[in-house]
Amino acid sequence: MRQRYFKKCTAFMLVVTMIMGCSMSASAESLGQGSGTGVGEVEGSVKTDIYQVILPANTDGVFDFILDPQGLINKTDAAAYDGKKFEAGSTVFFERKDGESEEDYCNTSDFVTITNKSSIAVNVSLHVSIDLSSVEGITMTDDKEFTEDTGTSLYLAILDGEDEIPISEDGLKMDITIDAAPEGAYEYVYDESRDEYNFRLSDDLGGVEFPKYSFQLTGAANGKGDWSELTGVKPEVTVAWEITPSEG
Repeated sequence: MRQRYFKKCTAFMLVVTMIMGCSMSASAESLGQGSGTGVGEVEGSVKTDIYQVILPANTDGVFDFILDPQGLINKTDAAAYDGKKFEAGSTVFFERKDGESEEDYCNTSDFVTITNKSSIAVNVSLHVSIDLSSVEGITMTDDKEFTEDTGTSLYLAILDGEDEIPISEDGLKMDITIDAAPEGAYEYVYDESRDEYNFRLSDDLGGVEFPKYSFQLTGAANGKGDWSELTGVKPEVTVAWEITPSEG
């Protein structure tokens, strides 16, 4: 009897101990308190709108031209020009210096190229004007074939890739957008000496083709007109361009 009673008491004590242990653990967790703080820091900031446009280096005389409505130059094998090579069949000649033509003179001028190396797109505003006092006696026309035209007419136009836009007496205004530099042209770098970040053109630009816009001036003179009283005339054309960041 006493032994059985002892076993019962032992079992009861173990149960009580276990319950007390659990209660003490729960009580300790509920009494615990704590807090933590954190301070943020801006790593840095870089300007990613980089504006870099390559303009033509020298355009002096690039739009000068010779009017030859009767084709006298080619009919005399360019004797007045020391045998220089002139494009056959043309009546307006520009001297070519860019190496893009087999002839010394042809009916298109050197290319004027604007290259956009910016990280953003840019707008090109092209303005062409004619000095009206310089073309007295000449009619500006948009028909380079001079269909049914027997007057002293002159055709001038901007040649833009596949587009050819005639220039009237009122001139010409065009707006063109050149895309931003392609992906991979710019990179983020850390300047350890200055402890700052930068956004700049990549050191490795192999294979990168920057967007560009190229145009030429072209023209023709009407050989069916009577130019005998206009041999001293010197038509004057001005081509100007303005580059601005694209709002888009």
